[in-house]
Amino acid sequence: MSFFLTEEQEEALNFILDEENKKICEEQLNSEDFPEELKEIVRKTVEAGAPIPAFDPQVGYYTISFTPCEDGNRIYLHHHLTNVSKAIYDPILPILQDQSEEISEEQVEVLQEEIDTPQTEIIDPSTFGGVAPEYTNEQLEAMFGAPPKEITEMIPQPQS
Repeated sequence: MSFFLTEEQEEALNFILDEENKKICEEQLNSEDFPEELKEIVRKTVEAGAPIPAFDPQVGYYTISFTPCEDGNRIYLHHHLTNVSKAIYDPILPILQDQSEEISEEQVEVLQEEIDTPQTEIIDPSTFGGVAPEYTNEQLEAMFGAPPKEITEMIPQPQS
């Protein structure tokens, strides 16, 4: 089974990615805990006008989901570093907008939040600020694998 984006959907994807990448790049560049070598790489992508955050290339930094439904596919982007999910295309959104006069604005917001909220819990150790304190490095490595050698070689090691 194959899934494809139309030209308009690709534009929407790129717009959302640019929006979210700018946020996370800014956070990474302003972080005191973020390695200077990685900051330099991120800084160069920002200066080039195509901000791309530092991420683990083995797991990527976003997911596109296609959910078949009666009117086509519901297509969503989930950005793993900002933990934001947004619709690239969802045939139910115009229906919600058309019905918004019949239901309260608060109900529309609740429905939109349900659409935008992933139904599965995502454990994401790569979020800004480091890993959640309840996980040890060994536990994270067991869950997600070791960081790529190219990244770990860039991080200065303490002198013994």
